[in-house]
Amino acid sequence: MSSVSKAFMFAAGAHGGVGQKRKYTGEDYIHHPDSVRSIVAWYGGTVEMQIAALLHDVVEDTHVTIEMVREHFGERVAEMVLALTNIAKPEDGNRVQRFVINVLELSQSLDMQTRMIKLADLLDNTSSIVDRDPEFSAIYLAEKELMLKVLFENKEIGADQRVVDLLEKKGIEHALLIKARDVVVEGIASLQPVHMKRFEKHKALIWGAWESA
Repeated sequence: MSSVSKAFMFAAGAHGGVGQKRKYTGEDYIHHPDSVRSIVAWYGGTVEMQIAALLHDVVEDTHVTIEMVREHFGERVAEMVLALTNIAKPEDGNRVQRFVINVLELSQSLDMQTRMIKLADLLDNTSSIVDRDPEFSAIYLAEKELMLKVLFENKEIGADQRVVDLLEKKGIEHALLIKARDVVVEGIASLQPVHMKRFEKHKALIWGAWESA
């Protein structure tokens, strides 16, 4: 069994063990991390990056610990999974406060490879939410717009340092960032007026909280 297949089985067991399903479709949750892995692979992600993509939600959403990830998949994969794990807890405040806590942590922990995985995660989630929940999309898209600006623009993104350096030298943005931004922009443009008002209100709240953090 390949290491990627092992990670798939590990993640599927972890998410299945807590009964986790996809919110809108009711399908097994593993479909989401596997979609993230597929995006990472398509854009040239390493095997370790693909494993981390499969495992990116296990510490946050299941009984798996980062020590278990390290034991089964090694230090680098554990580092990436830890960097991708949201740290805010319900007791840390309301949605805006928790969002700012998580983005602040991501701004410190993400590197070029984990930025690529996080973009793949954002891309898969955005497509699903925009298609199925226009009301929540107003909130979600405001948050993703901020994340794209503060976590990814003018930042290193990619699997290989030489390729990242070449793109930077030529002034070319990573293709995954361009794709993720396009999906968010298209989602915002598709909002109905009533939802656009909600988007603008939430956007003002989160930017105000971010700039005060």
